[in-house]
Amino acid sequence: MSDYRYERSLKVAAPIERVAGFFRDGEAWFRLNPEWEVLALDAQSLSVRYERSEREASYRRPAGADFADTGGALVFAGDPPRTITLALSPQENGLTRIDWSETFAAPIETMRLAELNLWLQACAGYLTWAARSDRRARLARWLLDRFWLRMSPTGRRVSLLIVAMESLALLLLIAVLLIYRYLG
Repeated sequence: MSDYRYERSLKVAAPIERVAGFFRDGEAWFRLNPEWEVLALDAQSLSVRYERSEREASYRRPAGADFADTGGALVFAGDPPRTITLALSPQENGLTRIDWSETFAAPIETMRLAELNLWLQACAGYLTWAARSDRRARLARWLLDRFWLRMSPTGRRVSLLIVAMESLALLLLIAVLLIYRYLG
């Protein structure tokens, strides 16, 4: 059986302690995954529904104590099993480098690669907001935690589509009003 690996590195504008706590706690991290919807989450288990296959899976969550400030391996026992290895290293100017590695038993589909990239990018964005302490960042984080992370990935896509369409409708209304005012 050959293994297929996904590896990615990314620098995040957050201190290493906050990044390690984010991955150790896991709640926001699991909910940011565009690949699945979190059905149930507690200290010992994680139940998810994969978006594309509609298959439900239950994982035994790894102990957070096994995850150090420099990273660690997170083994999700379930079907399909997953092992994610994270290495965290401090960088200059308060940045943290995240080295993500995941091993698969079968070739990785293109859509799954895209979802893994989106997951890591979403984590980086969330951590950047979480590291800031200004009022705008606190409001954004509250909105993310309260509404965005509670939605399913499909719900997030639909809400983005609705916001985009309503923005376009507003722009068209403004254009019509400007045309009416200057030409009418």
